[in-house]
Amino acid sequence: MIRSSLWLFALCVALTGCSYEPVNDSKSDSAASLSTSTDQPIRVVAFDEHEETLQAIIDGEIHGTVVQNPYMYGYKSVEVLAKLAADEPLPDSENGFLDLPARQIRKADADSFWKDMKQKLKTGEGEPDVVEGRRSVAYVTNGIDPFWNIAAAGAIAAGREFDVNVLLRFPPKGVGDQKNMLEALLVQDDVTGIAVSPIDPKNQGEILNQCGDQKHYITHDSDAPDTNRLMYIGMNNYDAGRMAGQLVKEAMPDGGSVMIFVGRLGQLNAEQRRQGLIDELLDRSRDPSRRDANDEIIEGEKYTILGTKLDNFDKAKAKQNAQDTISKYPDVGCMVGLFAYNPPLCLQAIREAGREVRPSSN
Repeated sequence: MIRSSLWLFALCVALTGCSYEPVNDSKSDSAASLSTSTDQPIRVVAFDEHEETLQAIIDGEIHGTVVQNPYMYGYKSVEVLAKLAADEPLPDSENGFLDLPARQIRKADADSFWKDMKQKLKTGEGEPDVVEGRRSVAYVTNGIDPFWNIAAAGAIAAGREFDVNVLLRFPPKGVGDQKNMLEALLVQDDVTGIAVSPIDPKNQGEILNQCGDQKHYITHDSDAPDTNRLMYIGMNNYDAGRMAGQLVKEAMPDGGSVMIFVGRLGQLNAEQRRQGLIDELLDRSRDPSRRDANDEIIEGEKYTILGTKLDNFDKAKAKQNAQDTISKYPDVGCMVGLFAYNPPLCLQAIREAGREVRPSSN
């Protein structure tokens, strides 16, 4: 039966003049070529100073991380708002940007960095002091994460030093929760200023500008440059993304495939980090305004970006994204987590898959 079928197929080709060629889908071929073996370890490059990340760097399981300065995000935000409430001028900045530069942390300096971080956290232990009749300032994050615990410690310490009540707000479910929190703060007479990390600045302009119309309003961590904010306190996220790209190059110098993991795109810091990372791996010129599509494989001479996995701050989804990547692309070379919780969850998924997690060079 098989021989007869083959003979009929050959006869059909001869009579019709048709030829058979396999479908050539370049993206499918690229992805398939990256999924052929599981010999190499999976490297992990991180963002932020999650304790599991720092321990994994010390243990040699994560190559390195790009750290911000969340303690000072909280501290400086409260300091600026306290001084504005006292009619003092804004601190010197470049076009309204108070830059707290990012750093790369590798195995050699992870332990000393961690010890310094723990010492800072002690200054902001406990709940904020609330004194009746005293001015209040609000510190609003973009979610719930260990990163924000560090920032909150800085905000609490500054509140004690600059004699203001600090109202901490952590929206658990995204834009809607953040909007409700901001609206509630706007009607509190004792609140003189608001520092917020915008979740979706393109679509939050109305509520953010209301903050600026009624209170001293600044942004931190992630900016909303098209609103009437007085200042942005944070780092250059595009350049930080390029710093993460440099760590990938160190961990995987011969090139390979990379998957990116992040809570969400839309907030400016995530978009800029992702683009900086991609541009560095593709050896492009510096262009913070560039945006590559999220759903396409991006190929360079040495590195291939498989995609960007979003989890919307859902930790179970974040881990599932990592597991799915290992299953679909068993030859993935490096997993890069752009939010604090992503790298530890990537590491858990790699361990549970029985894969080698120690980088080949560190």
